[in-house]
Amino acid sequence: MLNHNDQSAINPAGDGPAPRGNSGISTALPPDPQPGTNSDPATEWIERAMQTSKEMHRNEDFRGEVAKRLF
Repeated sequence: MLNHNDQSAINPAGDGPAPRGNSGISTALPPDPQPGTNSDPATEWIERAMQTSKEMHRNEDFRGEVAKRLF
């Protein structure tokens, strides 16, 4: 069983006691992407669909153009 007081037992390099605190693994989240730079195709598709839906709600002519393309 590992003795938690003996930190050298968990140092993979074996060159002294293991560092305390930060294990070297970052837990920080990646920065938020800048608007318009999403690399996820699904997110981009959903954003375009929402914009189109809003425009169709506001604009009768645009709604007619979309209907012509669909039907």
